[in-house]
Amino acid sequence: MKISVEKSCSVVFSRYKKESDNLNFKIYGNRIVSQKEIKFLGIKFDSKLNFNILVDEIKERCNKRLNIIKILSNKKWALNHNTLGNLYKSLVGSILDYSFPCLNSFSENNIKKLQAIQNTAVRSIIKLKYDTPSNIVHHEAFNKLKLLTVSNRLFELSERYVGTGLSNSIPLVERLVKEYKEGFESRHIEYPTPLCNCYLTISSYFPET
Repeated sequence: MKISVEKSCSVVFSRYKKESDNLNFKIYGNRIVSQKEIKFLGIKFDSKLNFNILVDEIKERCNKRLNIIKILSNKKWALNHNTLGNLYKSLVGSILDYSFPCLNSFSENNIKKLQAIQNTAVRSIIKLKYDTPSNIVHHEAFNKLKLLTVSNRLFELSERYVGTGLSNSIPLVERLVKEYKEGFESRHIEYPTPLCNCYLTISSYFPET
């Protein structure tokens, strides 16, 4: 197997400002380009790993599909809540679900941006007023459309992924959980992240990990 120099690049991941242009990485004697961001398997990773660029990209893709939801929510199409909810999950929810591996690095502000997308769809489907409080939107979304909030949905997917990996003894997942467990138990967590909560939940299922 030969690495393609033209398709290769380097990215320095750091929360601190660093000058990386002077790095001289080479493959087969050819210098590879240094970039501030890179896309891998559909996920865009920025140099600071805050995923702001990814979230903006997700918003743009989802908003285009939200127009379809808004049009089909019109009474003249006579579509029920169940059909519209499934349509949302297929067209928009699938885009949000794909981002779940990056959950632990999403800021609260970015999670709110993604939640706003779902809230817009729910208001259109259930015919809620624009100024309806978010807690009511979330309640109606779950009761009538079986939709979890975005943060809970991403957590559910993460929990399912880790649980499946452990139950099937996937080496990489077992190693990640072990390393995270050691790091988690060796420090004080003042503000638990979704991954912390996921670890605590998984640990209750697999106490021997």
